[in-house]
Amino acid sequence: MKKRPASAPLSRRTFLRGAGITLSLPWLEAMSVTARGASTAGSIAAGEIPKRAVFTMWGLGLNGRDFTPKETGADYPLSPILKPLETHRRDFSVISGLKLTHSGGHGGDRTFLTGTNTHEAGCKLRVSCDQELAEALGKVTRHPSLVLGIKRGTGFGNPQDNTLSWTKNGTPIPAENRPHVLFDQLFRPDTPESLAERESEFARRSSVLDSVRDEAKTLEASLGKFDREKLDEYLTGIRDLEKKMQEEKSWLHQPKPQVPAIDFGTEQGLDPEKGGLDYRRYQRLMFDVITLALQTDSTRVISYQPRMDNSDGTGAYKALGNPYGYHEMTHHGEDPDKLKWFTQSDIYYMEEWAYFLGRLKSVNEGQSTLLDHCLVAYGSTGGSINAHDNHHLPVMLAGGRGLGVTHQGHILSDGDRLGNLWQTVFHVMGVPLPEPFQGGEADGTVKALL
Repeated sequence: MKKRPASAPLSRRTFLRGAGITLSLPWLEAMSVTARGASTAGSIAAGEIPKRAVFTMWGLGLNGRDFTPKETGADYPLSPILKPLETHRRDFSVISGLKLTHSGGHGGDRTFLTGTNTHEAGCKLRVSCDQELAEALGKVTRHPSLVLGIKRGTGFGNPQDNTLSWTKNGTPIPAENRPHVLFDQLFRPDTPESLAERESEFARRSSVLDSVRDEAKTLEASLGKFDREKLDEYLTGIRDLEKKMQEEKSWLHQPKPQVPAIDFGTEQGLDPEKGGLDYRRYQRLMFDVITLALQTDSTRVISYQPRMDNSDGTGAYKALGNPYGYHEMTHHGEDPDKLKWFTQSDIYYMEEWAYFLGRLKSVNEGQSTLLDHCLVAYGSTGGSINAHDNHHLPVMLAGGRGLGVTHQGHILSDGDRLGNLWQTVFHVMGVPLPEPFQGGEADGTVKALL
């Protein structure tokens, strides 16, 4: 390693190389101009702190009667569903009145971050805003973004998708739903055997893509104009995949961050695909791993669907006595027992959200916290007045004080588009707004937050 001038801080990505071995340094005081001793090791200078964004969609809306605050302003009385957030009330803003043109029903997953028509035939699928952020911010992290959900894969072709994230070519990105698998992907050290296996997999995938590209070029000469345009879109997707593979490969021999191991217990209760899910334990482990991913700068952009539209995938806290499925409660027909459990289950879900904000707030960064340097969005494409409406969406933005966000408690932004909140995120993150943003489903920022 080259000698460093005495006054210059070490890079966060400094490695020791010798005898054919690469080791990551632990966090040293010399890595930050603000660290002053062992008790502050890990402090980060203001200019070194990364900006992050987390987008979460909670399917099927919620009981808006007990969610939407009755008053606006910083000191509004918390509604029953928001009461679990009491200790964090200065760290988030509820933005009520937002709408989506292409939402309602049970297919809002596809429009939450894209603004496009949801599952309508013939609609042109487009990039999700998390991936546009990842394009701008993800080049310096091992994972440009993380795509997570209560169900893994894409679910493409089903009534609901498993993912919120779409490439710029309108291709769904598979979601991961197992916290222990995600932890291994992020932090389990590679062995010589696993590195060799991954090198072999890269070579195999490259060979397949080369073969597909050659066949496509051969086919191109025999196609008409329209088919050639469609084939060019396909080849663009292949080029994007090749680019992603090269980015992955560039990180292959760089050591992963070292973090304390998490006791995940048995896999049976951690994989929603296998049944027997303990959702509360599962959800908090997911939030633990997400926090570590952000804390270690393994990624700066995350999309997460912790509850799906229609078949929510969570069990709606049946283990805590709820006799109804979440979808069933949204069609309550004014049944008092369903309404009671509708609100109670929403309170349980909000307790998980409070846990997540608490985890982010517990991580110190410089003179503030991880939550202060992360924009954390909570929302749904089902309205809070009627669970399947496309207006009065239940939405809040948490964190970001260190990025310049000014929380206002409860903001009424009636008739504005959900995409305006995403435009606000781009503004705060300092990322130029892509064109056309949200397919036209954005026309400004939520100025009260700026």
